[in-house]
Amino acid sequence: MKGFLGNPCPGLINDFFVCTEPSLHFAIFGDKVRMKESFGLGGQKAGFLQSDEKTGILLNPDLTRSSRLRKLLSMKKSRALKIGALLIASFFVYSIFSFGTGRFRFPSGLTKKKESTITRDRLAETIGPFAKFYEFPEELDFDLGRPERSRLKVEYTLNSKLQKTMEALFRSYSPDYGAFVALDAESGKVLSMISYSREKGAPGNLALRASFPSASVFKVVTATAAIESRKIAPDTVIPFNGRNHTLYRGQILKSNITRWTHFITFKDAFARSINTVFGKVGAFTVGSSGMRTYASRFGFNRKISADLPVQEGRAPIPDDSWGLAETASGYTTENTMSPLQGALMAAAVANNGVMMEPFFVQSLSRADGSSAYTGAPKVSGVTMDISTARQIKALMKETVLRGTSRGSFRGFFKSHFALLDVGGKTGSLTGYDPKGKYDWFVGYAGSASRKIAVAALTIHEKQWRVKSSYLARRAIESFYKEAFDQKSVAKR
Repeated sequence: MKGFLGNPCPGLINDFFVCTEPSLHFAIFGDKVRMKESFGLGGQKAGFLQSDEKTGILLNPDLTRSSRLRKLLSMKKSRALKIGALLIASFFVYSIFSFGTGRFRFPSGLTKKKESTITRDRLAETIGPFAKFYEFPEELDFDLGRPERSRLKVEYTLNSKLQKTMEALFRSYSPDYGAFVALDAESGKVLSMISYSREKGAPGNLALRASFPSASVFKVVTATAAIESRKIAPDTVIPFNGRNHTLYRGQILKSNITRWTHFITFKDAFARSINTVFGKVGAFTVGSSGMRTYASRFGFNRKISADLPVQEGRAPIPDDSWGLAETASGYTTENTMSPLQGALMAAAVANNGVMMEPFFVQSLSRADGSSAYTGAPKVSGVTMDISTARQIKALMKETVLRGTSRGSFRGFFKSHFALLDVGGKTGSLTGYDPKGKYDWFVGYAGSASRKIAVAALTIHEKQWRVKSSYLARRAIESFYKEAFDQKSVAKR
């Protein structure tokens, strides 16, 4: 082929007509007309085809001396007009037919509205009125952007055997009020959720309420902040005065060493829940800034993203030493949390510091069986690094072996259960919403294949009926017994 696009030569050169304008090129190769944007190739405007950049109309048609060029341009225009007319006619015929049969639809992609997406926030909003009153319907109505609302079938994440076991235990021991939550620590899936009231008319779903003092469970936050700052280690020896579970200003603000002063490792202080030690560590080691940071990481003072309406846990962090000591030790009714948050805290420890978003809905499906939504694991945040998580596990394991929950776990580590890594933290304090003695246990259990986290809360007005740590033990036994039984069957 002779010549090239951009050759400043009007007319035909060996049946190859080329003309150049700074913004547009026309070229005829045989019987084809081609247009191409300029690459900066210019030329003298005189003697070349020029066109308007917006309309494409030739500004000097007198230069189209080639009959072939005029003919081809005419053919192109005629062909385009015919195709356009045919498309318009087809659309009107289709419209008339569709209107007449009552089945008119605009062509796909023009006005079709995309089906709206179901998110966890939308689920929480929709399921909220039911969940708040401990009701979980089998079907839910959703507005998916269609003329009519869609009724979807709900599949929950609950482990049916564990749920039935815990419901039976609460009915059997009958505390005045109680709540329980179990999570898959690695995914955030809710395996069990119990809200119990001895008398009818319980104030909503207690598992989602955050009106309960977190008590000594908050020591998990303080311990994490202290260890991750590398200022405290599990074996660090700390002096304290007074009894284990009291907290007075003199114990915190004075540092006199006398013959009555006790010396204890940080690990043992955690296991035995010694308020004075954690008060001093919070006030003089972690500080207000560190306490705020780690409280938020564990879900306090912020919204917990979930497909359930979880109330926000609160932990006001003061700047004065005495106020910090109260907060860090959990010896205050100002720190509050929900049982679901308590389970999340334990799950973060079990999951090497990674906190997952809890989810309760496994899937939503349409009447024809097609999927409208599927729940999936999602990371909420990182509470601590892996090294700190290992050390916090050691502290929590000490609690069930030799600490405040050793009685409830006595005889637990036998047979298959000896293979489990189990840890926890207790907490007890008098509260007023509802009124009574609050008893907490948050903890975790892990095998090579599965990790779960639990939070049990019981509230006793007058008579103490069951310890929360015992309910947690029974939950762990129920869950892993089923897992061990399934493995035994698989080996046969």
